[in-house]
Amino acid sequence: MVNYTKRAVRGAGITLIMSILAAVVAYVTRLVLARNLSVEEYGLFYSVFTFIILFLFFRDLGLGQALVKYMAEFKVNNQFNEIKTAIVSVFSIQLFSSIIFVLIFIFSSSFLAQYYFKNPQASLILRILVFYVIFSVFFIIVKQIFQGFQEMFFFSSMELMKNLIVLVLILIFFYFGQKSFAPVYAYALVCPLLFLIYAPFLFRKFNFFSYKVVHLKKISKKLFLFGIPVFATSIGGKLIGYIDTIILTYFGTLSEVGVYNAILPSALIFLFFSKAISAVLFPLSSELWAKKDQTKLSKGLTLLYKYTFVTIIPFFLIIYVYTDVLIVKLFGLEYVSGVTAFKILLIGVSFYVLASVNNNFISGIGKPKIVMAIILSTASLNVVLNIILIPLLSINGAAISTTLSYLMMLLLSTYQTKKQVTLKLPLKEWVTLIFPTFGFLITLAIIKSFFSFNIWFEMIVGLIIAGLVYLFLAYTFGLLNLDEIKYYSKLVRK
Repeated sequence: MVNYTKRAVRGAGITLIMSILAAVVAYVTRLVLARNLSVEEYGLFYSVFTFIILFLFFRDLGLGQALVKYMAEFKVNNQFNEIKTAIVSVFSIQLFSSIIFVLIFIFSSSFLAQYYFKNPQASLILRILVFYVIFSVFFIIVKQIFQGFQEMFFFSSMELMKNLIVLVLILIFFYFGQKSFAPVYAYALVCPLLFLIYAPFLFRKFNFFSYKVVHLKKISKKLFLFGIPVFATSIGGKLIGYIDTIILTYFGTLSEVGVYNAILPSALIFLFFSKAISAVLFPLSSELWAKKDQTKLSKGLTLLYKYTFVTIIPFFLIIYVYTDVLIVKLFGLEYVSGVTAFKILLIGVSFYVLASVNNNFISGIGKPKIVMAIILSTASLNVVLNIILIPLLSINGAAISTTLSYLMMLLLSTYQTKKQVTLKLPLKEWVTLIFPTFGFLITLAIIKSFFSFNIWFEMIVGLIIAGLVYLFLAYTFGLLNLDEIKYYSKLVRK
């Protein structure tokens, strides 16, 4: 069991590093677009692209994860004909679904451009992006095959490579004066290029043409029976991720969509804290639950609650204090209207990071249906709040909706976690965090009064010095216990 945990953590570590690099490149791409397009052009692209991505989620039907699961099982039994059959089944279904969506997008493009996007250029963008809809099937199926064979480097590198190619293509199209259509052409071309790059590695791993299709109906049924519940579980997460942009496009302006799609990814960068937690917590909670070691589970969760907040607060505070300057420096003065929404979203992300501790624990002990119920409830609230608040408060309403939804996720997941294991919330420690937090802010204010010539230098120096003061006060007030940290670090490495 321990060896499986080590392998899981190692594989999760590779995926996490690649995901971070991919996210950095994706964020740089957004900065490049924001600096070279008007706010309305930026908003137009992301409103259309988000619209397409949301619909493509319904193309998957959970079959991707089903393919990964059954490929691993078939591989153990050397059932390579069955592996080919599963691949053919998933590819055929997703390609057929993609063609249906392409026809819908093409025939409704003019209507959507006039009545939903409220911009005539949206029609042409939709028609061009149908190439992304079709060829993304090839990208996704190759990625899932690598995952099924546990080729984690190739699997995790594909998203990074995709983002790099998109960035390079955008820069090339900007150079040739394409401007607002640069990201459209880039996304239309990226998936065919990725397939050409990764196909040789894929066929070296699995000689697709050496095997035949067998029991297609039976295997397709197995894939659907596993995939549909997984799909239902994922709906909530996708709705939370995209519904605010979808509703904002209808009720707001494309400029507002542009601003929101600049500040939302900026706030969501901090979700990597939750990914780092899940990389360790999911396999570890599975192992301890199997061993019926609820004492270590309870202590471990309590410590995660405490140290998660202790860790994230300095990073949140430094960004919170410099929000207006950062947005102007990164995106431009046109995006400064998003400052308030960004600060609201930061609060919501802090709720989500803590909720992810609960959700990963619940999934790790083999109860993903509980997580599904939590996420679906949260998504439903998010949809309702967006419909109510966006017409009233625009992007601030979208930010409030997301933040309140994440708060609900935290409350529901904490309640469910306490039902599974004896849990003591570190309320005293959370209250005590007020003192290191004030120390951090006071130190930062003093530093700001001395450094006013270079914002980046000021931020780095501020984070280092104020961070040291924060750590000293946290240690002084008993919020940091080196023995605890060493003990549980050893537990993870075992």
